[in-house]
Amino acid sequence: MFTGEIFQVRLDENSIIAEIEKVKPKTIMLSTPDGYLTQIHEFAIKIEKNYKIQTIISADPCYGVCDVMDEETSRLNVDISFHIGHNSSIKRIGNKTVLIDAYEDVDFTNVIKKSLSLLRQYRRLGLCTISPYLHQINSIKKSFELEGFEIYVGEGQGKLLDGQIMGCRFNSVFNIRENIDALIFLGQSRFHAIGAALSSGKPTFILDPYLMVVENMDNLTKKWLTRSILQIYKTRDIKRFGVIIGLREGQNLLNRAIQMKSRLLEYGKNVQMIAIREITEERLASFINIDAFVQTACPRISIDGENFRKPILSIPQTEALFEIWDGKKPGTFFEKPFWL
Repeated sequence: MFTGEIFQVRLDENSIIAEIEKVKPKTIMLSTPDGYLTQIHEFAIKIEKNYKIQTIISADPCYGVCDVMDEETSRLNVDISFHIGHNSSIKRIGNKTVLIDAYEDVDFTNVIKKSLSLLRQYRRLGLCTISPYLHQINSIKKSFELEGFEIYVGEGQGKLLDGQIMGCRFNSVFNIRENIDALIFLGQSRFHAIGAALSSGKPTFILDPYLMVVENMDNLTKKWLTRSILQIYKTRDIKRFGVIIGLREGQNLLNRAIQMKSRLLEYGKNVQMIAIREITEERLASFINIDAFVQTACPRISIDGENFRKPILSIPQTEALFEIWDGKKPGTFFEKPFWL
């Protein structure tokens, strides 16, 4: 077990070691979210000492299962790439990438107790979380049931495990929204909690076991939704669009980008396709003859992207824009299980 200053992380070392002993690689790559880099560095030192192999740690941001480094392994002559910390129902991606689970063993007991008085107004609750806390979801479900709540954990679909949400996939909350009165997100990520609220259309509460905070996400959700709607209306009369294709391996939705371009052309817009790995204001500022962007890489870039001077719409926002151009009022465009 690795011990950090804020959390404890359990890395599935056995799976990594088993793969190393099976394949006998000369070089491996390790990629992980920023918060785990110190622990992964310690592990890499141990692997080099015990197995006499070369380890390379990726220092690039690692955003999720969509952000694996299978192509980089070939350029660096790496034999195996271990993608650590984004747990999934699938365990391999591409030719050389192995997904490795990691868990944070933080205690939710006290924050659950703190939440009870606020949650008593609801009877039927849904539970959701992200990778590090999935191993606790069943015990947390039992804790709430002992307090008299009716608890639902949505079934995982595709890459998702039961109760799991990702930055663009909310199947596990969308599919139980008719059965619940409110939703509980376990963890610290406000973005994921707001995403769950928008997808489910239900009151959502975040239970943060580190800061011992129980927060109603209603105000933040309304703020993000209002900002997203304003971005849509800001593009209503724009003629010149850029359609962005993400170059990260799991974000390369070329066919989806082509569909978006075709729709924009049908509405008489000028459209330029753009391919980019890291979508930032600095990179997009060079396109002075483009007035708004549609990006098919990751919805978080648009929804959480306050640093862009020009509108940069996600796919759900763009579909709402199409409805406006068709003379309709955009509906609840984020209430869907998948945002790409």
